[in-house]
Amino acid sequence: MSPRAGVWVLLVALAIGACTPPSPAPTPAERYARWHRTRAVAADAYLGYLRTHGVADVLPPQQLLRSARRWRGCADEEFAVPPQSQWPTMVPTLRLVRELRGAGLLDRASVGSGYRNPALNRCEGGAPGSKHLSNAALDFDLAPEDGLHQRLCAYWRMHGAARRFGLGFYDSGAIHVDTAGHRTWGYDYTRRSSLCAPPPKPSRLGESKPHRRG
Repeated sequence: MSPRAGVWVLLVALAIGACTPPSPAPTPAERYARWHRTRAVAADAYLGYLRTHGVADVLPPQQLLRSARRWRGCADEEFAVPPQSQWPTMVPTLRLVRELRGAGLLDRASVGSGYRNPALNRCEGGAPGSKHLSNAALDFDLAPEDGLHQRLCAYWRMHGAARRFGLGFYDSGAIHVDTAGHRTWGYDYTRRSSLCAPPPKPSRLGESKPHRRG
């Protein structure tokens, strides 16, 4: 082959390569399957434990074992198995999630974060006492749905004390669910900023002042 012909062959090969569409990004299920190949023993033991308590089917494994939204930026893994001593704390939380889904409250929600190790929790911006550290909490990303927050709050008020339902709201639209105590909070981690908090009482009898943002 002459040098000129070789150049043409190279140019054609480069053109074909440039026109080849990139491979599609792996789905969460595919990423989980790849991770599971090297973590099968620990993951299957945890799922087996949850199965004995009747809650292994509440969430798909790729959601249940999701570590944190910022796992890439935190140089951690997307999925994680909690320490065995903390397996029991997820059981009542999954029972609550099943009830919430049965009530039509989390049907379209997906898990953004479950168990976090201490280093990942700090990188994610979690509180030092976060219930994610003890495997008692799940954060859900909610699909847009009219009236969903109001219905979640109504459920929390009616059943929260009996379920030890902790319900948090974040600016991103995500929510936090745990069974570590009946409480609620919002963007500043206090009850007053929760969407479930009652409206402020008027400063004077029969008089209401408009809310002002600081």
